[in-house]
Amino acid sequence: MGVAFIQAILVGLALLVAGVPWAGALAALVLALGIAQVPAVIVILPAIVWIWLRGDGGTGQALIYTVLLLVTGMADNVLKPLMLGRGVDVPMPVILVGALGGVAMDGIIGMFVGATLLAVAWQVITGWVAERPDANISIGG
Repeated sequence: MGVAFIQAILVGLALLVAGVPWAGALAALVLALGIAQVPAVIVILPAIVWIWLRGDGGTGQALIYTVLLLVTGMADNVLKPLMLGRGVDVPMPVILVGALGGVAMDGIIGMFVGATLLAVAWQVITGWVAERPDANISIGG
């Protein structure tokens, strides 16, 4: 829920800066979607279309608002692995792969289980390799 709340605040501020009407309601919708693990793009794409169709500020301004909204809308892709991997001595790509694989296999519960299982596997394998760094390992022969 923390990641969904942070993302909703970021998207809400971006919508306010872009001058999109009902920015607060749209941010609340992003919060609800974030809690349900649904991408914020569902809210952001219509806002981007509205910005481009409005045509008040010109192409440069619309492009800046588009990039700002896309970046804030995808903030959960960075925040979730950071929050899941906080305090763990495991590389971020391992946490990210575990979280994404877990979500693909088992939804929201899988996100936590997948990241945890892959982090434990990483620790076991690196501990095992560190135990015997001079071992001559040969595959197939």
